[in-house]
Amino acid sequence: MTSKQDLDFATLFRPGIRATRAYTPGKPIEEVQRELGLESVVKLASNENPEGPLPAVLEAVTEAAQQLNRYPDAACHTLTHKLAEHLDVTPESIILGNGSNEVIDILIRALVSPGENVIYSERSFIVYGLTTCAHFECGRPVALGDDDRHDLPAMAAAVNDKTKLVIVCNPNNPTGTYNTAEEFTALLEALPARVIVAVDEAYYEYVTASDYPQVLPLMKAHPNLVVLRTFSKIHSLAGLRVGFGVGHPALIGELHKTREPFNVNMLAQVAAMACLENWHEVAGRRDRNRAELDRLAADLAELGLDVVPSQTNFILVRSEGPAAELSQELLKLGVIVRPMAAFGMDERALRISVGTRPENERCLVALKEILGR
Repeated sequence: MTSKQDLDFATLFRPGIRATRAYTPGKPIEEVQRELGLESVVKLASNENPEGPLPAVLEAVTEAAQQLNRYPDAACHTLTHKLAEHLDVTPESIILGNGSNEVIDILIRALVSPGENVIYSERSFIVYGLTTCAHFECGRPVALGDDDRHDLPAMAAAVNDKTKLVIVCNPNNPTGTYNTAEEFTALLEALPARVIVAVDEAYYEYVTASDYPQVLPLMKAHPNLVVLRTFSKIHSLAGLRVGFGVGHPALIGELHKTREPFNVNMLAQVAAMACLENWHEVAGRRDRNRAELDRLAADLAELGLDVVPSQTNFILVRSEGPAAELSQELLKLGVIVRPMAAFGMDERALRISVGTRPENERCLVALKEILGR
């Protein structure tokens, strides 16, 4: 008999859990400063909005913090109704989550049984692979196109009688690319109605392309659609984690059965409501990001890096050598970026978030020094 001290805990878990790699976050700024003895560090690795929360959001959170001894509204009643009014949908069409990550997990957990599958693109949001592996190893990734965009026809062709869900990240993380309205409509027409199509639009508010698909209006003709969005990005609530899904009320009603009680905390709810009340700020944030992204992309290309056109708040570049080595050299100079090997990208791929003008300048100066050696 095996002694308790010799117990191999991994053997107690399902194969999908044993095969799953835990998500590896980037190091916090304070830890990098301590390890490398740096006075200051800029973080351009996590696609965060460098502008920070709006003053109205901070005011709402500060006031709500006086009630932290109380549980949050488990139904997110007020936020759900405000969001429904903003999106011109019924409250029954909305499910809120601890970030849109949780809504992705709820979809997979609620829809997929052993032997069934989920289609998504390789070199897309890393959570799709992690979550599907943990849920009965149900993921069936499809190769990204040579243009760093989703190959939607190939994804449609991969669907079989066991497919329950297709996930499209648009714009895509980590490439920043997007699929057009025409391409997306063709995908919907190619898929059977029984297959749920989840469109992850975490970077929706940053998009400026005129041919980008507006998915919410398509739900009337395609009730198998679910749109996922978040307050983490352009609204600067990454630290509070609040996202949502919008879909047919009957579908959303089933998803609510697997949603954890109190999954969106009190501060996140009031912060998101303040964002909705100050939606007029979004256009300025989008335009400022676009201007800085275009400038940063041009400067990165001038340094000899291969720049992928982006519709987000980050840029994917490819260097001549390994991105992991380049990111380590940048780290020594106090600039945190993200090599993309964990996302399944080639070893030359590096993702750089758009920061403030001084942060971007520091990154460019550091890259110029490293590449010029």
